[in-house]
Amino acid sequence: MKGLIISVFLIITLGLFSAEPLKIGVITDTHYLSEKLMDDGYAVQDYILSSGRNIKDVPAVLDQVLDKYLNSDIEILLICGDLTKDGEKQSHIDFAEKLKPLKDKGVNVFVIPGNHDINMPTSVEFKGNKKLPVDNISTTEFENIYADYGFNKAIERDTASLSYVVPLDSHTWLLAIDAARYNEYKTSSITAGRIKPETEKWIVEVLDNARQKNIQVVGMMHWGLAEHIMYQSVFFKDYLVNDWVRLADLFADKGMKAIFTGHFHSNDITRHVSQAGNKIYDIETGTLSGYPYAYRFVDLYADGMTIKTENVISVPSNPNMAVEDKHRIQALSQRMAKNKLQGLGYDMPADILDQMADVMSRIFVLHLFGDEVADERLKTSIGKLAKIMDSPIDIEEIQLDFEPADNNVQITF
Repeated sequence: MKGLIISVFLIITLGLFSAEPLKIGVITDTHYLSEKLMDDGYAVQDYILSSGRNIKDVPAVLDQVLDKYLNSDIEILLICGDLTKDGEKQSHIDFAEKLKPLKDKGVNVFVIPGNHDINMPTSVEFKGNKKLPVDNISTTEFENIYADYGFNKAIERDTASLSYVVPLDSHTWLLAIDAARYNEYKTSSITAGRIKPETEKWIVEVLDNARQKNIQVVGMMHWGLAEHIMYQSVFFKDYLVNDWVRLADLFADKGMKAIFTGHFHSNDITRHVSQAGNKIYDIETGTLSGYPYAYRFVDLYADGMTIKTENVISVPSNPNMAVEDKHRIQALSQRMAKNKLQGLGYDMPADILDQMADVMSRIFVLHLFGDEVADERLKTSIGKLAKIMDSPIDIEEIQLDFEPADNNVQITF
């Protein structure tokens, strides 16, 4: 009897991940600036320090990652938005050209715009100590440049956005969702994203149609569909799609099991459970324009997926790239945390404000890489804050990471 139980268990377990999976690569937030639009001058370095985006090394990082994919067995590459630094036409043209070897090999590449890709009022080139305006692109130009990277293969198109559906195989669809607000841009981009009512209606029709045909749907969108860090909807609400709780419930209840996202530049996976008890996984991938320089390999099965994450550590021109960038992001995030805290309107003593910002920035940097575990520096920083406030702080009460694991994980739908 015991042997029979074990045999049945093995059959069920092997059946879960037995069929040949779809081999998928995932990158996002490349923030690529054409090498024709920058030099080594002051303006480039100033931008890197103020923004945290290492645009000078991005071309080499991107080449390294695309070459790794080219020499892998992936069949599909998903790019979840913010392809370019600020929507420069030349950047888009050059970026599409970099994808061509993968296309020529037979890899299906699919893109969706982020908030930095279309109709950007701030498209510039860097020359010496100057920023000079350059051409941006429209929605039509985006479609034309990336015609071979999603739009020409679409079996369904939304008329109110650049959202589309493509088949990944005979029983799997990719639903690429455009939630960018480029039609509203005036003097700058809009960080927040929203799904238009017309687009939401179209998405529901797609999901209902897929369910009737017994088709599995996975999503791709630039904005997060679920919280990835404590109080994200309070401190970083613009990195979640507008009305995210209702939409996450809706997508889960309509049968979508997973969605690939970006925007927050962190490597994190979170599970959202709808009020009806249905699960959807938001698989957010870190940026290629800065620490942690993350990219993913995904094996997608009918009943789940396995995910492996790799990171670019260096490029030929910058052997200490990742280490240097981590320090730069730490300093930048500390300044950002301090500004966020001051924006809450509380009259906080300077020493408490500084130490709280230090704690928050250290948690944020851990979050960027994923699989957050409190290191000694964070524990020391929390200890200093507790001493200043004369109040104990239990680190165990701080939920550093939501389930499941973030970098290397097997997910069952």
